[in-house]
Amino acid sequence: MLVAHISDLHIGDSTKNGTQNLQKMVDVLNNFEVDFDCVIVTGDIVHGRSKQDYKTAFELLNQLKCPYFVITGNKDGTQNLQNALELYRPLHPRGDEKIGLQYEVNDFDVQILALDTYKQGVMNGEMSAEKLAWLEQRLKENHSQKPVMILVHQFPFDWRSHTFDNRKPSWYEDFKRIVSQYKSMIKLVACGHLHNPVTGNINGVPVVVAPSVNWRAKYDFKKLDDIVADKKSLGFYVHQIDNENVVSCLVTFPL
Repeated sequence: MLVAHISDLHIGDSTKNGTQNLQKMVDVLNNFEVDFDCVIVTGDIVHGRSKQDYKTAFELLNQLKCPYFVITGNKDGTQNLQNALELYRPLHPRGDEKIGLQYEVNDFDVQILALDTYKQGVMNGEMSAEKLAWLEQRLKENHSQKPVMILVHQFPFDWRSHTFDNRKPSWYEDFKRIVSQYKSMIKLVACGHLHNPVTGNINGVPVVVAPSVNWRAKYDFKKLDDIVADKKSLGFYVHQIDNENVVSCLVTFPL
């Protein structure tokens, strides 16, 4: 399975060129040298939850030549994103809306499990016991050991960032426990949130963060007044996933 991984579109941020950059990204993906099975978008579709910004974002994403799947970021708001999908991408999976935008996709050789960590005002998100139980149940029911890719907005580690590690949520450890328990079938955890390519692993399972489509961040191992790094290239990951392996390639191109 060949997957393009983009993240953090932040459409509606008036200080950035988000719409222009997303159009450029869509054009690059549509004209890439190989065809993708799907595109995954790991959250922060818009910057301020406006209905018009969602309309703009989905009009551009709908130009993609392959299926795409989105999850909720800390800037989105679960209900707002669900409403936007109903209007602008009505066939997109939405799963059990009582627990948020959590759903599974079984149309490919790799199963996609999409998680919703949104909690208003909490940058690092939250995974309730009910949402974690949903994830664990989907993995338990995968009796054929079909390879799994998990989508979650936040990078579930403390990595010494002054901006993104401002509060360590309790769900990180619970999430990593579940991934570790089912590491034989989980091939990739795909994330966003950090606006930069960052990788880690959970007991051998690769965890990969795609850079932002809109603006890249400085690595703030020391506290910085402004983390925006306008001169860094745009980029996305290409994930090649099969029963045995995952290979992730970072592709960049100029702003």
